[in-house]
Amino acid sequence: MSFRPDQSPASEILLPNRPVRSSIVAITDKIYIKNHRQLVSQLERSFPKSAFAGATLDVLFNGESLANLDDATQDRVLDFAEDFMDCDCESAPHCGHPEEKFVSYLLELRAAGLGPDAIVDVMGDDYMLYAYPGDVLSFLDNSVRTLEAIESLADVDGEREIAKQAQNRREQLL
Repeated sequence: MSFRPDQSPASEILLPNRPVRSSIVAITDKIYIKNHRQLVSQLERSFPKSAFAGATLDVLFNGESLANLDDATQDRVLDFAEDFMDCDCESAPHCGHPEEKFVSYLLELRAAGLGPDAIVDVMGDDYMLYAYPGDVLSFLDNSVRTLEAIESLADVDGEREIAKQAQNRREQLL
């Protein structure tokens, strides 16, 4: 499954037109690399288990490192890079865009009807990543609560269109 964040408007939590950063940081800090020890052994270099740690991004997406990985792992790392790290920012991959795209991916999986356990399974299959289902559930719950707050605040401010967008996105996540 190849993820493209621009395929669906359901992938964003907006306040208006800005992702809610606290949810992004909280969940991406809890996304880990599957088979971490195997990768460390293949690369003969230590790096953090967290998928979005700066050192992990630097090590895994270095051309020399990729050449040392077995074919299956290399394919998944390249899929991850293509789907989440495609950014023209000067500070890429440390600009925050990979995390935002990954959050959109998680929200899309939920909008497609997957629960936390299934989301964890799919990210493992797609990108060799894992998270604890409870962390994914907390993230999804926080996303729904955030959308409820956006909807309520937009109603109070008379921003009916924003309230409707938040309501629609919230309903997609339920």
